[in-house]
Amino acid sequence: MTIVARNAFPVTQYRVIFGDTDAGGIVYHPRYLELAERGRNEIMRHLGLDVGHLFAKENYGLALRSCEMKFHTPALFDDLLTIQSSLGKLKAASSTWITKIKRGPVEICTVTAEIICMDRIRHQPALFPAHVMAAFQAADTIKTNPVAEVTS
Repeated sequence: MTIVARNAFPVTQYRVIFGDTDAGGIVYHPRYLELAERGRNEIMRHLGLDVGHLFAKENYGLALRSCEMKFHTPALFDDLLTIQSSLGKLKAASSTWITKIKRGPVEICTVTAEIICMDRIRHQPALFPAHVMAAFQAADTIKTNPVAEVTS
């Protein structure tokens, strides 16, 4: 997996393997949800957020509340896909992310996901911690300022 920066947000590249596909070599539709999550996590890393620490040490989880997937054309075995996510809307306890998955210039799937912050102890929605909210709010500024290449 390679990560480069375009328009200041990381763009993740992912090569489709047999395990991602059915017998005909077409990517299973649930894989697009996984790819969208990878895209969101890379942005959070880019913003300086440690999702693992948030989960393990601060007892917050980021849970998928709802999503919409629009399929444009199928991805196939051995395709090199580009995953580009962006933060669409931010509220005190939820955020909406838009992820575009492409093969070169061809759109494969667009995933719009509402992610909520959860208190892992009480198993209830919670407000984003202040440092998470600040990082998400900074995302609007970062989007407009190109940055150097990010590698992983």
